[in-house]
Amino acid sequence: MTGQDLLDRIEVLNAELQLQSGEADVTKGLLALNIAQDYFESLAAARPKILGSSTGTVTTTLNTETTTFTAGLLRVDRVHLLGASTSRPEYELRPLRRTGGHAVSLYWPTNIVLTSSTGKPKAYWTNGTNFYWNPLPDATHTLRWYGFAAAANITAAGTFAYPDIVALPLAIYAVKLMKLGIDDAIDDAASIVTEVFDSTLDTLTAFVRDGAVGFEYTQIHDS
Repeated sequence: MTGQDLLDRIEVLNAELQLQSGEADVTKGLLALNIAQDYFESLAAARPKILGSSTGTVTTTLNTETTTFTAGLLRVDRVHLLGASTSRPEYELRPLRRTGGHAVSLYWPTNIVLTSSTGKPKAYWTNGTNFYWNPLPDATHTLRWYGFAAAANITAAGTFAYPDIVALPLAIYAVKLMKLGIDDAIDDAASIVTEVFDSTLDTLTAFVRDGAVGFEYTQIHDS
């Protein structure tokens, strides 16, 4: 599916628009589609196990606690340290939820898990701008993240990044945006979000039908 296929759907929903190549409303139609896509991505990023097929790598720097966060990455699902000789995952890093949680605490149980020494990263905290590592990296290490990253902007000739079931909700929302007038309340567009996107998000969520999550022990207490 291409961006033009999305524009064609908009024309079906609103026959007054002129959205074929070179016609008057193409630029506005693509802008509305990209706004709709951005909004859809913000909703999808808030739900686990939706569209989490993106992967990429970041590298640490010797004695530097941070690495710049990957541009366009909206949700981190997992981070693995890659072996220097194999480039394969060695182990999963522990995500730290507390703000600044990578910094060493003197209190139990954090003092059991985190360390003030240097070494291969075992845990991370992120604020969406940087990854913060613990322990402080002792060398250049490569880590692979898994998660959900924003797609490129929609263009008429470009390939649509998402499953076909996302196309109609995006087109419906784009039509609503294009119909907004000067005196129309923005709430009019926001009010249809649940109706337009929720069923599609529910379907994408149900695509992963894992069984009950078992216990996973990642720490050993020896004292």
